[in-house]
Amino acid sequence: MFQKIIQSEAKRQGLSGYRIGMDSGIPIRTVQRYLAGDCDLVGERIAKIAGALGLELRPTKRKRKG
Repeated sequence: MFQKIIQSEAKRQGLSGYRIGMDSGIPIRTVQRYLAGDCDLVGERIAKIAGALGLELRPTKRKRKG
């Protein structure tokens, strides 16, 4: 889910995996692999990459069923 959003935003902004890696502090090769769809990331790494793109991850209130 996050991967498609991040890939799309990186493309829209014209940012490379190298630039995102430098800005986020995540290893460049890891970012490149993530953008290529070769690996998944979770938690803080996703948040750092999102932050480098100017995106914010935040929890939302879920509606309860029933």
